Amino acid sequence: MNIKLLAVGKTDNPALQQLIDMYEKRLSYYINFELQLLPDIKNSKSLSEEQQKAKEGELILGNVASSHHLILLDERGKEFTSVAFADELQRK
Repeated sequence: MNIKLLAVGKTDNPALQQLIDMYEKRLSYYINFELQLLPDIKNSKSLSEEQQKAKEGELILGNVASSHHLILLDERGKEFTSVAFADELQRK
């Protein structure tokens, strides 16, 4: 199984980056995992929140092939336990 995680922007927090690196290493033992950081939207301060989300969506979709299965991670989305999320990925 191949998993590519797309994220807009990068973190300047060293502790968070250390955690990202640790989990990326852990995942690599089980699956082919790639974290792809997409650049922040330029001039985002002049955009409304809705416009910024639309631009980020276009950026993300521009990096996804039509043959890929897309899962959006959102804090307001459906919640899964780790086991349930793994089951969901297996079904795809």
